[in-house]
Amino acid sequence: MKIGKHTIQGGILAPMAGYTDIAFRTLARECGAALTVTEMVSVRGLKYDSQKTEMLMRLSEMERPSCIQLFGSDPKDFSAAAKTLDCDIIDINMGCPMPKIVKNGDGAALLKNPELAGQIVQAIKDVTDKPVTVKTRLGFRVGEEQAAALIDSVARASAAAVTVHGRYAEQRYAGSSDFDAVIDIAKNSKVPIILNGDVCEIKDPTPPIAAYMIGRHALSNPHVFDGGSFNPFKIARRHMELLTDYFDERYTINQARKFFVHYFRGVNGSKALRNAVNCAEKVSDILFALDECEKLN
Repeated sequence: MKIGKHTIQGGILAPMAGYTDIAFRTLARECGAALTVTEMVSVRGLKYDSQKTEMLMRLSEMERPSCIQLFGSDPKDFSAAAKTLDCDIIDINMGCPMPKIVKNGDGAALLKNPELAGQIVQAIKDVTDKPVTVKTRLGFRVGEEQAAALIDSVARASAAAVTVHGRYAEQRYAGSSDFDAVIDIAKNSKVPIILNGDVCEIKDPTPPIAAYMIGRHALSNPHVFDGGSFNPFKIARRHMELLTDYFDERYTINQARKFFVHYFRGVNGSKALRNAVNCAEKVSDILFALDECEKLN
């Protein structure tokens, strides 16, 4: 598919708060992801130039084209943010269901206000020629079919593509993604539609869909993008290398605790490995535990 002047050939890594930092995005690119998107960045945080915001927006050399995801609800904040971003594509989160996001009118709350959603995209397009994409859901509550109206609004503001997660915001990640609903939206959309939500369960191609965005499945197997053989020990060591390249030891250990649960599910000796990682004080402790676990396999 095309996003502005950029050709995307392959799967897209979904932005996931707490997971898709620069290290994991680089790993996903090495494993064949065609596009990676940052964790969502607050336009208010950008306004105050916080250190945390700067860390979220770091991009690796492999991320070409690069994409930063923003969230907020004030078009003026988006306009100001767009002027400062050093990336190729700007994505807007209009689907996050978390209460702390929604209560401020951000994320999935924008499903209730498609006019404002369009104004946000327009505010960015007024100050930059970068392509703008949007990520959303089918609606806020089950039975509220709001995605089509939001998509129509952002399309009129020249959005380049829209990702639709096939669940409603109130479902969060419960139940199953409704592929048919997203396909129906794609058939009538004026912009390319990217499918998100349980996409690894799809057995047949879905022609109206422009691309697939993969999230949670990539956490347990980053090779989902290129179909390569998944070796959890090789992936874990490479991930540790990337984490230590970009972050301090404490952050690296914390991320290992998150990811190893996914990488080593069902692997012989995984319980002892997780216990060792949870008790680790140094990166070398984790690497030693990996060696010991691999001897059992």
